[in-house]
Amino acid sequence: MNIKACTFISSDLNNFSFGYDSTNSKCIALKLQIAQYINDMYKSGIKEFYSVCEQGVDLWAAEIVTYIMRTDAETKLYCIIPYEEQAAKWHNDTHELYYRVLEEATEVIFLNTHYKEDCLAAARYYTLDRCGYVFAAVVDEKKNEFVRYSKIREKNIVCFRV
Repeated sequence: MNIKACTFISSDLNNFSFGYDSTNSKCIALKLQIAQYINDMYKSGIKEFYSVCEQGVDLWAAEIVTYIMRTDAETKLYCIIPYEEQAAKWHNDTHELYYRVLEEATEVIFLNTHYKEDCLAAARYYTLDRCGYVFAAVVDEKKNEFVRYSKIREKNIVCFRV
């Protein structure tokens, strides 16, 4: 585990009150919270970030990290992709952001060629096992298996309840 690395976990966007509406004030507030967290991590010396690039928090966080990478070559983004066709059915705007982030990432690792039932969970555990810091945007942190996993492993976790 690299304690000087950070990852992101979240509930599915369908579970958030704003869903996929990125113009909603709650969504905008969440994006600002993510940006502030990443900025704080960066200023504290964290320069490695891991993301599964799932729609929502993971992808927004990865995009923010790519902005930092443009001015700091030491900052790294590792995209741990659950399966190759992850973004195939996403809305066009999100699809384009996904591929732009992958292009700018330090490294992209595909864990599976095709979808498997537990592939997203495997990708999340992969990132959690490599990071000491976790930003969690969840509906119910007590019910979120990745938050529980992070706490058991004594990660530095910040929960943003959505």
